[in-house]
Amino acid sequence: MKRFNRLIPLSLLINLAVSGLAQADKIDDYDFIMHGYIRSGILANSDGNRVDSVGLMPDGKFRLGNEDDTKIELIPQVTLKSASGVIAKIQANITHQSKCTSDWNCLDDDGKSVQFREGYAELSNLDFAPDVAFWAGKRYSSSNTSSHQFDWEYIQYNGTGGGFDNLDLGFAHFDAGIYAFSPTDETKAFPVDKNEQGYPDDYSLNLWFKKIGGSPVDLQLVGHHMNNNEKHLGAAEKGYGLTGVYNFDGFYGLSGGYSKFVVQYGHGLAAGDSLGKNGWGWANLDDTQSWRVILDGLASVGDGWEISTFAYYQKDKNYRWWSSDKDGWGRTSWVAGIRPYQQITKNFAMQYEVGYEYLDDNNYKGVDGKGKGGLTKITIAPTLTFDSGYWSRPQLRVFATYAKWDKGVSDALDGNYDWNTNTIGAGGYSRSGETDTLNFGIQAEVWF
Repeated sequence: MKRFNRLIPLSLLINLAVSGLAQADKIDDYDFIMHGYIRSGILANSDGNRVDSVGLMPDGKFRLGNEDDTKIELIPQVTLKSASGVIAKIQANITHQSKCTSDWNCLDDDGKSVQFREGYAELSNLDFAPDVAFWAGKRYSSSNTSSHQFDWEYIQYNGTGGGFDNLDLGFAHFDAGIYAFSPTDETKAFPVDKNEQGYPDDYSLNLWFKKIGGSPVDLQLVGHHMNNNEKHLGAAEKGYGLTGVYNFDGFYGLSGGYSKFVVQYGHGLAAGDSLGKNGWGWANLDDTQSWRVILDGLASVGDGWEISTFAYYQKDKNYRWWSSDKDGWGRTSWVAGIRPYQQITKNFAMQYEVGYEYLDDNNYKGVDGKGKGGLTKITIAPTLTFDSGYWSRPQLRVFATYAKWDKGVSDALDGNYDWNTNTIGAGGYSRSGETDTLNFGIQAEVWF
């Protein structure tokens, strides 16, 4: 009997090993890759003091010669292929950023620890839907769209949830997903009913119709819901948004490259700071409305020249910042910029950027701050390149940036908001009454 008892653990181990081999036999292929992004450098003014980026908008800035933080993003990905042909992709996104910005789990006090911004699984080539990719977990939407030049995702849906991509409807390809997202500042907020558990999430249903009727037109429909919380009683609990994209052939049909024209509308929870996004409109009113048009493109003009362009115009009605004012106010903003890139030799390039930003905010950040006027920024950046082309990375840059702004946007330029006193603090750029700056720096930017 004792001998039999000693054999039980051994038999279990053998069974586990055999079952593991059987499971392994079901995997026909295993692949591991690592992608990533790194940017890091120094940004200082002519006095030798380190300075912040220069910009007026709550999201985005003309980034060349204008980034003062370090960001490291590592994306490990495992791909499994079964003998039957089913493909599984498992992906994580591990990020450190010296300024924890648009994330939903910067939970430490200084906001500088390593964050897991993605962790999800995807299954495709299933026997009943071979062309559809199903996913669940925490991820960035595959439809997120950004301007590299302006450092801004104007279509951005992130969070935990699930859905599918690339369902062929005949008249269009269809993506659908539901995302639950709560920004850092809201994760400690309770629902109005203290007996309820948890904290409010912005649940967004995201529906994408792509290449409608074989055309270059994409259409996105979004619905939001977020329970009210004690910080913003009376705020919107629902909203809807619409995004239309026209993808041109080349640079507006004039040259090689790419370009797109984007129109966006948001109402309620989908407006204001959440226009084209999820999770950032928790203080919106029921009647907050926003409109935006975008021109985004890159022209390839030959002889080593490529030219990136970006512009948008946005109008907000009954907008209020992350405050609890009873009524909202009006806000208008627009930007336009151009970045010519000249490849002089295979491993040396010159980059130039001119950008203008204009803000007209009747109640900047809800504290009667100054928010009407413009900012002009000009940058020259000699660049060492790994290979030829605007998108080639790594790049090592030295740069000089000159920026000049109107006094009416001094509060918006500095953007230092004190949550404890509900005031805008004095910032480094304009506290001495200056209306311009000359900045210098060096930067590495890498993606792989």
